[in-house]
Amino acid sequence: MASSAGIFKRKIYDDLLSWKRDYSDRYAVMVEGARRVGKSTVVEEFAKREFKSYILIDFGNASDFVKGLFKRYPNDLDRFFLLLASDYNVNLVEHESVIIFDEVQLYPLAYQMVKYLVKDGRYPVIETGSMVTLKMKTRVLIPSEEITLRMNPMDFEEFQWALGREGSLNLCRDAFERMEALDNGVHKRLMDDFTTYMLVGGMPQAVSELISSNDFIKVEKAKETILDLYRNDVMREDDPILASMYSSLPSQLNRTRKVFSPGVVKKGTKSRTYIRRASWLKESGLVNPCILCTDPDPALDQFEDVSAFKPYLVDTGLLLTMCIRSNMADRQEIYREILAGRLGMNKGMFFENMVAQTLVANGVRLHYYMFEDSGRKYELDFLMADGKRLVPIEVKSGRSGSHPSLDAFMGRNRRRAKVGYVVHSKNLRVEGDVVYLPIYLLWLLGRRPA
Repeated sequence: MASSAGIFKRKIYDDLLSWKRDYSDRYAVMVEGARRVGKSTVVEEFAKREFKSYILIDFGNASDFVKGLFKRYPNDLDRFFLLLASDYNVNLVEHESVIIFDEVQLYPLAYQMVKYLVKDGRYPVIETGSMVTLKMKTRVLIPSEEITLRMNPMDFEEFQWALGREGSLNLCRDAFERMEALDNGVHKRLMDDFTTYMLVGGMPQAVSELISSNDFIKVEKAKETILDLYRNDVMREDDPILASMYSSLPSQLNRTRKVFSPGVVKKGTKSRTYIRRASWLKESGLVNPCILCTDPDPALDQFEDVSAFKPYLVDTGLLLTMCIRSNMADRQEIYREILAGRLGMNKGMFFENMVAQTLVANGVRLHYYMFEDSGRKYELDFLMADGKRLVPIEVKSGRSGSHPSLDAFMGRNRRRAKVGYVVHSKNLRVEGDVVYLPIYLLWLLGRRPA
């Protein structure tokens, strides 16, 4: 998939190819993720390229006639397919055409029919959805004949693809494989690119605006449009506490400790008030929660305290827009000052959110760890598992030479953690059992198997 007219090369395309080759005769595939991450675009492009024909039913504006087919002919698929193909004026070819249910959460009756379409086997089924489990107001079971693929905002590799900078990515891979510093000029260019990526974010609409106009004011407008959609989704829940919780996210992340604090939302409230609402934000795709791990064991999921979490926003570019939206100054000037390193914003907030966003894009479930050693309290920013090994990560947006939490953790867990990582803005270097990893190489750490 080349970058043209807002259609970008996305990694999930290869996952869809694997589904078509190995599973499409037995399973439907659900592409799920936050709104505006590019689900519909990549799925339709996939259908155009990989099938003889396709029907895309957008349940956001599907006609009453099409919706009625699901009510009238659930047990007569011959008639269902005939009328559907006629309405969309598409010639369906058995086993070589695909049917797409776009934003299927808006019409649960169609979701309920997926298992029968899969069993019938004539046409593979692709679904896209946002907030699927939240929107299903009726009791609709998730089909057992369904594979779910999670789609995230564009990561740094996809961002560089969009800008046509594959050569820089080859240098990144080589440096990561060799664990050797890049040329200082290359390092500076990559850090400049990453800073731009961090500010613009990975929403295709914003990236497309950057490429087409190179105008940060227009990029901000694109991001504001997305945030308006998200805010409207939150407001539809008619839950003032949820709305306040969502609005408080920049303030939560601006604190030295990013752990969610009820008092930032409303003084005197307790954590238990927010657990269900935190789950809503996670299921909506608006937040990537980083859960407290109570025991540094490679089976991290078994040692979670879900009442303690850090609420990272799904996209760092959107986080920036939430932070400066009420600022009446020239947005173009704000971007220039940030890119030049002259604006006194909490860079650590964006750095940490970017690390969380990158790890999630690599399929990592986020955890952090708190512990005491010799009477002193420590907090490790992120903790991953790689097989039987622990992978501790500390994030440093400024000076990275001092990392007491990582040092204390490595000292206590030497047998299970052979290497620790400091993610920073400087060049790559290795000192003993610590790798100082420039943030633009983070997309290479903990990647899902190909």
